[in-house]
Amino acid sequence: MSEENTEQVQDAQEVQAAPAATTPPTPEQALNAVASAARQARLTYDEHAGVDQCVKILAEAIGGGQ
Repeated sequence: MSEENTEQVQDAQEVQAAPAATTPPTPEQALNAVASAARQARLTYDEHAGVDQCVKILAEAIGGGQ
């Protein structure tokens, strides 16, 4: 594993190990968190474009259009 991948795995494990927040995120906050993570992922241009399109569709569906 590369150093960067190792850091990502450690970060993910820390998030999973952290105690749950007292209040769950709103649907808009949850969508923004997932969109942010997807934008930081190593994806092809087409995959990023697909993620952006999905984010727009979901944002409209939950009424939190960006």
